[in-house]
Amino acid sequence: MTTISNPIIPGFAPDPSIVKIDGTFFLVTSSFHLFPGLPIYAATDLASWTHVGNAINRKSQLSLAKSTVLIHRDREQPLVGAGGLYAPTIRHHEGTTYIVCTNVIHSEGQPQNGKPPTFHNFIVSTTDILAGKWSDPVPFDFNGIDPDLFFDDDGRVYLLGSSWKIPSGSISGFEIDLSTGENKSEEQIVWHGAIKVIPEGPHLYKRAGQYYLLIAEGGTHDDHQISIARADKPLGPYESCEVNPILKPTAGMDTDVMYTGHGDLFQDAQDRWWLTCLGVRKTKDGRPSIMGRESFLTAAKWDEGTWPALEQPIAKTVTLPSLLPPRSITSEPGVDWVYIRDPDLDSYKILPEKQTVSLKPSEAGLDNGGDSPVTFAGKRQRSLDGEARATLSLHLSDRTPGLAGLVYYKDEHRHATIAFDSAQAAFVFRAVNAAKSEQLLPRSKTFPVGEKVNGDADAEFRIAHTEKNLVFSYRLRIAGQGEWTVAGTVDTEALTDHDFTGPCIGVFATCAESSKGQGLREFSDVSLV
Repeated sequence: MTTISNPIIPGFAPDPSIVKIDGTFFLVTSSFHLFPGLPIYAATDLASWTHVGNAINRKSQLSLAKSTVLIHRDREQPLVGAGGLYAPTIRHHEGTTYIVCTNVIHSEGQPQNGKPPTFHNFIVSTTDILAGKWSDPVPFDFNGIDPDLFFDDDGRVYLLGSSWKIPSGSISGFEIDLSTGENKSEEQIVWHGAIKVIPEGPHLYKRAGQYYLLIAEGGTHDDHQISIARADKPLGPYESCEVNPILKPTAGMDTDVMYTGHGDLFQDAQDRWWLTCLGVRKTKDGRPSIMGRESFLTAAKWDEGTWPALEQPIAKTVTLPSLLPPRSITSEPGVDWVYIRDPDLDSYKILPEKQTVSLKPSEAGLDNGGDSPVTFAGKRQRSLDGEARATLSLHLSDRTPGLAGLVYYKDEHRHATIAFDSAQAAFVFRAVNAAKSEQLLPRSKTFPVGEKVNGDADAEFRIAHTEKNLVFSYRLRIAGQGEWTVAGTVDTEALTDHDFTGPCIGVFATCAESSKGQGLREFSDVSLV
């Protein structure tokens, strides 16, 4: 028997797409403003997933400098929308694995100026997915997001996506040349969806000579749902399923997983059908979890000539008949480390086996959403309950202006830190969320170490996280001695919004312009997950 725990990919893992290659399942998710981008997870049994690589793993492949996070306030609850890498699709054909994706570019003045984002769509490929040697992106012209690839039996390849050409949106498609990215046919509208509200996330399948188009609708929160249509040709015309949506919105539903949608259908080795989709766990008191959108698995039933039927995803452990014998998949050390946008990689020295991280401080701080690199190195939060720690070597006589410590980070608008301010010789706690009232957040606090302390010491930082709270603590350790002090506690609701991303925990270092290039910040005993 195989035990599967939902979510199958916990923590910051939205918009999953999946493919089976030589008995191994490979799943890719959105990554938005983080580098490396497009994380790839592997499993042989649909249960024991390993992060094996990232499709965007070289800065030369593309830039994330314009993946600014925008706060849309034109609705009852603000939407916090990141730019960057949206909703990839992964497919395998004749020995080559392909990923298609959109790099969403935000410009200055958005969203207040009413201008839409710019969409840079691209294809990357590899002939050895475990080696991590992905091609440079091949761009293609498409004014929209969420591209999907479909290989037909006659050798033609089709690209479908969520088009932004008309106000209500549509799924449109065309035949594509994968080697050049050129359109081989005119783009045409394929389907407006069942409810005609934000149709996106298309995936195309062929069964018994008919083409089935699976899409998400209703937006990615309360009204999120999955609909399906079928046609005799890849580009339609499509007939909507009479019982759409086949995965219903969770608003008002008694379920422990909210906002489910944006799914990809697939078969296991025994030809059983499954759906992987995004969802958000519901807390014990009915709130969306701070973990954000994660990847879930649910059973599907799809007999030939019929429409697929989907079970509602649930957040619990289920035991299923064995799918495939498990085998180990190794990953390169450090594959799970992430940075913000376009990092200056020369500013980092990470030795995972020694649990040490050396950082060259950046002038840009964590509030920066622009082009300047921010010195931050972290990992996605994978567990609701846990503890992150790091120790910073201090020279208390050095009053060079700078800040270094541990951060709970979602984006430039939403993060909380416990750090040491060398100019003040003080520990500093700070929590911010520009999308919410300051009254929901604890006040910033400063804890001076005292003038009598002067010499070498260690600053220890700790973030204890649960479903309900984030507790930030510090201690100054001199000659191995020191007591822990709680600097601040943040209710997770204060950092939870209608958003696209999830939390990361990491170390950071910043400096004043006058002290730029003054030396490294040395962290030891770094434990983030």
